[in-house]
Amino acid sequence: MNKKGFILIAAIALIALWILYKVNTAQRLNYDLGLPKEISVKSGALTFILPVVVSNNSSGSINVKSADFDVLTSGNVIGRAEIRSPITIAPKGRTVMPVVVTISALYGLSSLGSVLTALQAGKINLTLDGLLYAELFQIPLKESFELQSDIIKNFAKIF
Repeated sequence: MNKKGFILIAAIALIALWILYKVNTAQRLNYDLGLPKEISVKSGALTFILPVVVSNNSSGSINVKSADFDVLTSGNVIGRAEIRSPITIAPKGRTVMPVVVTISALYGLSSLGSVLTALQAGKINLTLDGLLYAELFQIPLKESFELQSDIIKNFAKIF
């Protein structure tokens, strides 16, 4: 094997190890939701910021360029969510990702009854289902959360 062949194999091996390291880091992330902030209704859509707290227990960071999710409750898509600006998930710590959630009248009509009942009860189950676009790969994310609070009950009074 000549010198150029060895250098090429070594470079490919280093890239493969880097990718495996990043994938391993991504698989070890844990997610939790905060309470919605900056709630507004405009142009027939409910919009709010949903803080997603990402716990990273590994020693590697992940650079998220964007994200695109369906927002579901009771198995029904009620909206879309996205991360609009890049964010770095720091190692050995917690990072808050501000996820912009939009629930339009078109999404909400199909499951309006179940959503309103859940809101009035003061708790709603949400599932974020989509992809985080990070580094050179995509991280699938399907996480379910239960938001439970008097704030949600008060939010239901708007409707």
